[in-house]
Amino acid sequence: MPAEDTVFNVIYDKYMFWSILVGLLTFGWMFIAMLRYRDGVEPVENLEKYHIEVGSFPVDSHNTKLEIAFYVLPTILVVWLTMIALASNTAVWTIPSDEDTFNVDVVGKQWFWEFHYNDDLTWEDDPRTTYVEVNWTGGMITVDTHCPADCQRMEATNVTVGVDGVETDYSIDLAAEMLSVSGIYFDKGLHSVITVYDAEDNLLHTWEHLPVGTILSTAGGQHLIIPCDESITLDLHSRPHDTSNPAYVGVQHAFWLPEWGVKEDLVPGLEAGTVMTFFPNDAGTFPIRCAEYCGLDHSKMIGNIDIVAPYDETCDFDSWTNRQGEGY
Repeated sequence: MPAEDTVFNVIYDKYMFWSILVGLLTFGWMFIAMLRYRDGVEPVENLEKYHIEVGSFPVDSHNTKLEIAFYVLPTILVVWLTMIALASNTAVWTIPSDEDTFNVDVVGKQWFWEFHYNDDLTWEDDPRTTYVEVNWTGGMITVDTHCPADCQRMEATNVTVGVDGVETDYSIDLAAEMLSVSGIYFDKGLHSVITVYDAEDNLLHTWEHLPVGTILSTAGGQHLIIPCDESITLDLHSRPHDTSNPAYVGVQHAFWLPEWGVKEDLVPGLEAGTVMTFFPNDAGTFPIRCAEYCGLDHSKMIGNIDIVAPYDETCDFDSWTNRQGEGY
C-alpha cells in the first residue's frame, strides 16, 4: 500500500481533476467574454435595455436556464465533493474488531519504538526470490536450498536454528541441497527463527515465528514485522523509558509511515492510547519516522516496518521483486 494507493491520495486526485475542469471552464468563459465585449467591438443593439450592472444579470434580457445552472451545478459539485471527503473519514476512522485484525501495541519511548505483539505471526521470505524453503512440522525441520542454474544468489551452506534465544548451527548437504533436522519440536509459545547463510555468512533466507507477547525494539535494530493482506490495528502509546518518577508520563510522539501517507499521534498520559488502522498489500520494507518533535534525540525515533507473507502464503510478488531491486 504505497502512498499513491491511500484514500487521501485518491481524494487529492479527484479534487484536482474537478478543480482543473472548473478552472478551465471559468477562465475559458472569462477570456471569451473579454474578447467578445472588449472596448472597440461593435456594440450590441439596444444596449440600453440590458441595464448592465456589475455582479448582476441584465434586468430586461436574461437567460433563466443559464442563471439557474450557474447556481445548481456548482452546488451539486460541492455537495458531491463533500460526500467524498466524509466517506474517506468513515473509511479511515472505522476501527475493526480485534477478532478481525492483526494487533500490535506500538510504544514510543525516549528515544526508540517498541512493538508488543498481541497476535502470533509465522512468516518466511518469499521462496520465489530466495530459492530457499523451510518446513517445520512437529519435530522435523527441512530446509530445501535448491537453486536453479540461472538463480542470482550464492550457494547456501549453513543454517542457524534459534528457539527461545538458544541457537544451534547446522551445515547443509551440498550434494542434496537440503538439510533435515529431527528432534526439535515446534512450540507456538516460543520465539523461533531459522536463518540460512552462504559460505561468506551472507543472509539468504529467514523463517520466523513471533509468539503472542513478543517485544521488538528499534533500540536493538529490530523492525516492526506485520503480515500482508490482513487488516492491521496498531494501538499507539507514549510512555517514559524511566518509570522512577510516577508524575512523568512521557512526551508527545507521532508514528508516521511516510511512504503510505498515514500518521497518528501518541499522546502521553492517555491510557487508552490512539489507534492506527491500515491494510498492507505490498511486500517490502518501509521507513518509520516520528513526525512530532519529542526532545533532544528526536532524530533517533526512526525504524522500519517489514510487510511479510504469513507462512505458506504469498504477497504481491511484482511489488516485492521491484523493491528488492531498489535496495529495500
